[in-house]
Amino acid sequence: MAFIVPFFAAFVLAVSPAVGQRPGFVSIDCGLEANYSGGYTDDGNYGIVYEPDGAYVDGGNNGRVAAEYESEHIRADLTLRSFPSGVRNCYTLPTVAGAKYLVRVVTVYGNYDGKNSWSTLQFDLHLGVNYWKTVFPDQTYVVHEALFVAWGNQAPVCLVNTGQGTPFVSRVELRPLVDTLYPDHVKANQSIAMYDRRIMGTTNAYVTAYVLS
Repeated sequence: MAFIVPFFAAFVLAVSPAVGQRPGFVSIDCGLEANYSGGYTDDGNYGIVYEPDGAYVDGGNNGRVAAEYESEHIRADLTLRSFPSGVRNCYTLPTVAGAKYLVRVVTVYGNYDGKNSWSTLQFDLHLGVNYWKTVFPDQTYVVHEALFVAWGNQAPVCLVNTGQGTPFVSRVELRPLVDTLYPDHVKANQSIAMYDRRIMGTTNAYVTAYVLS
């Protein structure tokens, strides 16, 4: 993987839905308590199973959004893991070499630390050794996505402290993709990162997602 370029995602029409969680899905609820070792099924009846992050990352502190923000977010975004120590902290995701994936990182600040410091906070994301994105958190949720071809049996997704506040993450997701998707833009030596998302071909304000996508 040599570099990451931005891409624009446009959702046009929903296609036939799938049932349950597909093989290869990894859905991590960061900061989820250890007593949820078996995970849980998402709130939206999509069959996605979220699991704790202990098997994927070392270090960090569990946190939770402030009570006044809880009603605004899905269950997977209520908890988070912050990394006050170390410059580079990574989630190690299981992959198959040569396969194509979408990786998604979600941050929900929600004044979890009681400092209300989201407006001055920023940190970097790296995919493997490569710079991916600078994160500017919000009180609501911020989503970052990249498409890449796996170079081995694991892919590190790293939060990098740039000296402008403590990195944190609410959710990490990995989705296998068909090989024919973005054939000219996603390849062994090139990944792409989402620049923006727009909804096309629908009159409602909701993004069409799994299982309808």
